[in-house]
Amino acid sequence: MSLNDLPRHVRAHVYLTWAGMGLSALGILGFFLSFNDVAGPSRWAVGVHRDIPWGAYSAIFAWIAGLIITWYGRKRIDAAVRARKRELADAARVDLD
Repeated sequence: MSLNDLPRHVRAHVYLTWAGMGLSALGILGFFLSFNDVAGPSRWAVGVHRDIPWGAYSAIFAWIAGLIITWYGRKRIDAAVRARKRELADAARVDLD
């Protein structure tokens, strides 16, 4: 089954879920790359309470935003799957009266 077989709104939520997962991955990667700014040797020389590590904070924000976007997209996909299963179950029901 390809993505083109899905209804347009379900396909959009699949793409939204993938985008959220990508944003979360970039947030995690950005946080790991900002370790030097948070606790590196250059940070020790200046003092840990001087500068605000904006790279780390923005990476954490991207990670959390990605998790929320992924959760929302996945929730909408699950709702579409439940609705489709209900439609198929109603269509398969036979009334013998």
